[in-house]
Amino acid sequence: MKARTDTRDKIVELGRDLLQTVGYPSLSYQQISSKLGIKNAAVHYHFPGKEDLGLDIINHDREAFEKFALAIADRKHWEKLDIFLSNYRTILENGNKICVIGASASDCAELPDQLRQASAAYLLSVKQWFETLLENGRSEGEFYFKGESKNKAALIVSSLAGALQHARLIGNQHYDDVVKQVKLELKA
Repeated sequence: MKARTDTRDKIVELGRDLLQTVGYPSLSYQQISSKLGIKNAAVHYHFPGKEDLGLDIINHDREAFEKFALAIADRKHWEKLDIFLSNYRTILENGNKICVIGASASDCAELPDQLRQASAAYLLSVKQWFETLLENGRSEGEFYFKGESKNKAALIVSSLAGALQHARLIGNQHYDDVVKQVKLELKA
C-alpha cells in the first residue's frame, strides 16, 4: 500500500463521496480528476485501477469505524448507541448519502470479488460491534429485547442501512422514525 499523501487522501474522500451518492459502477476517475483539478494520470498514479480505489475507500471507512468504536469503548451502552446513531445520521445531513456498506450492498452484483469480500467483512465487523453492545447492555440491565443478540444486531444494522436509503425517497424523518423505534424496542 502506498503512503498516504494529501492528494491520495483527497482522491479517497471524493471517491467515497461518489460511491455513497452515485454508486461504484458510476464512479469514474474523470469525475475525480475534474473535481480535484488534477489529471487522470494523477489518480491512476495513486490507484492504478478502479478496484484499487474502491478497496481503499472500504478499508479506510472500516478503519475509521474501528477507531470510532475504540474511542467510545469506555462509555455506557446507551451512550455508545446514541453516539453511533447520531454519527450515522450525519450521512443524511451531508448530501443525503447512504453508507459505504449500503452502497456496496446495492451494487453487489457489479462489485469485483475483492470489493464484495471487503464490504462483507466490514459489515460483519459493524454487526459484531452491535452484537457485543447489545449483549453487554442486556446482561447489565440497560437493554431489553427478545431473542439472540446476533439476530437483534442484524435487524438493527439492516434497519439503519435501509432507513438511509428510504430517507432519500421520503425524507430524513424516516430515518429518525426508524431510530426512535429501534431505541424504543431496547428499553427495559
